[in-house]
Formats: sequence, C-alpha cells, structure tokens
Amino acid sequence: MELKYYIIRRLLILIPTALGLLLMTFILLRAIPVSDLIANYVNQRASPAQRAIEKQQAIALLGIGQPLPEQFYIYIVDILHGNLGNMYSNFYSGPVIVGIEDYLPFTLELTIFTVIVSVLIAIPLGTFIGSRPNTVADSTGRVFSLIFFAMPIFWLALVLQLVFGKNIGPLGAYGLPISGQGYPSTQQVGFIVNGVSQPTHMLFIDSVLHGDFPLALVALEHLILPVLTLSMSILAGLLRFIRAGMVDTANQEYIKTARAKGVPEKMVLKKHIRKNALLPSVTVIGLLVAGLLGGVVVVEDIFKLEGLGRLSLAAVVGTVGNNIQFYGVAGTILFFGLILMLTNLIVDVVYAFLDPRIRY
Repeated sequence: MELKYYIIRRLLILIPTALGLLLMTFILLRAIPVSDLIANYVNQRASPAQRAIEKQQAIALLGIGQPLPEQFYIYIVDILHGNLGNMYSNFYSGPVIVGIEDYLPFTLELTIFTVIVSVLIAIPLGTFIGSRPNTVADSTGRVFSLIFFAMPIFWLALVLQLVFGKNIGPLGAYGLPISGQGYPSTQQVGFIVNGVSQPTHMLFIDSVLHGDFPLALVALEHLILPVLTLSMSILAGLLRFIRAGMVDTANQEYIKTARAKGVPEKMVLKKHIRKNALLPSVTVIGLLVAGLLGGVVVVEDIFKLEGLGRLSLAAVVGTVGNNIQFYGVAGTILFFGLILMLTNLIVDVVYAFLDPRIRY
C-alpha cells in the first residue's frame, strides 16, 4: 500500500475516534445536574437581572428539554463553531476556547522543548548502554531509568524548585517576565502586542526570531527546570525501550552475517543495530506524550506557569461560589484528547515511512 493511502486510512479511523471522544465528554456533561450545567454559562458576579438573562440563553443554547440525540447534535455543532462553553475562576474567566487559545502556546513550547531534550539525550545514551549489555554502564543506565520512571513527577518538580529555583522570579501573564524583578520590561518590546509575543505566541521562539537574545535568555531560564522535570520520565521510558531494542536487534541473524562479512563494528552499530532498534521507540514516544500531558498540569502549577495545565486545574478548582467549572474541565479534556489523537497519527505516519511493512 502506498503511503498516501495509508495516511488516508488513518485519517478515516480518526473520525469514529473523535466521535467517541465527543460522546464521552457529552455524557460527562449531561451526567451533571441541569442547574449546575446552566450555572457554568452564568457569570455569578453579574447582577441578578443579567444572571436571569444568561440562564435563559443557556437553556436555549444547550437544548435543555430536547431529546438526547438532538442535544448531542447541538453539542457537536457548538464544538465545530468553537463554542466550548464558559468558565469562571480566579485564574481565568471567559469562553473556554479563548482560554485555550491564550494559554496553549506556553504549554506547547514546554512540550516541544521536553520532547527535543528527551530524544536528543535518549538516542545516544540508549545506544551507548544498549551496545554494552550486562556491563557497569548498562546496569547504571537501567537503574537510572527505573528510578526516574517510577519517581512521582510532582516530587521531582518540588525538589528541583527548592534546590535550583530560589533565584528565578515568577512569570506574569502569558509567560511574560515581570518588570521590576531584575528582568527587562516587556512593555516596550515591539513584537509583544497586548501582552502576547508575536508571531508564535511563544516567548523564547519569538525572541530568537526577532534577535532579542537577552529576553530569550530570560524565557529560557524559566523553561529549564520545568523541561528537566518533564524530560526525566520520558527519558527514562525511552532509555528502556532503546536499550531493549538494541540488545534484541544485536542478536538477529543479519547482524551476525554483517559481522561475519567483516563490516566494521561502528557501521554495524549505526547502520544496522541502532536504525532498526529505534523503530519501536517511535511508537513509544506517542504513548509517552499521554503521560506528558498529565504531567504538564502538575508542573505548571508547581512552577506557577500560565499554560493549559493551569487552565484545566483552575476549571477543577473554580471559584468559591461555584466550584467545578464543568465546561472548562470538558473543554480541556477534549482538547488534550485531540492532541493525543493527532500525536498518534503523526507517530503512525512516521513509523510507516520508516518501516514500509507497517502499511500492509
């Protein structure tokens, strides 16, 4: 099967998967009492008259009183139009979709750096220990991977913050440094418009693109500890799979044949063993992203970073008068699920490109 047909087939499989995800979030919302569901569309800080108007608008918008299939249809239409409901919390108040748009870039930046750091370290280190089975280096690597794979991510984050984060000041809105705390003011920076850096909304990347390296160093300073925290669990998992793949591939008959023909050991290691051992690790990266998304919530809260993780946590905590913001929870769950689906699609396509046998 050609690669393009394989991609089309994988895209078609995403349709029932996405519908299943929508159905789960819909059931989650409809399992909530109607009064609490409507309350998430009503600003509790508004006047009584305004709250009454918003309540009637919410009843009409949600299709309350209509059959469940029709309500599900209305829910899908609202999602397609970007209406994920509203949430009101001490962290963010407003449409959920706007909150996701505002706080996604920092989480995305954090995730990109975490994946890059994990892969760049895991491949050479996994190759090194995997090519030396049952040695001191191999035993040390396995112990390291086991410890950090089992270590709670919140505990590691707290330790790193206490040991190395004492001199790092907090960030302000949208991941921007706060002026007056030893950091350059961002109010006069040309590529920061309405408190958001342009064009990617990721401060470090935008600073590099515009040549503002002092500000890029400030942004990088706040990324190091969170990225290091998230990288440890992913790195530990990748090391185990790369090491196992290296050892298993080294015992294959074609590797023995290559060595018998006199192929140099370095070429056998790089061209034959490592290339084939890395194929299963591509799939593992997609699975580890699921754990990464969960870890982002904890890490962003501990390091006080304004990203999608803290937005989802704020939806759970809510406000004193109206605790759980159900639409905020459902919206972030739906978005995290879509990210995971997209990640798995990319992983499947990359795997099929590297190993054509997967297409059949």
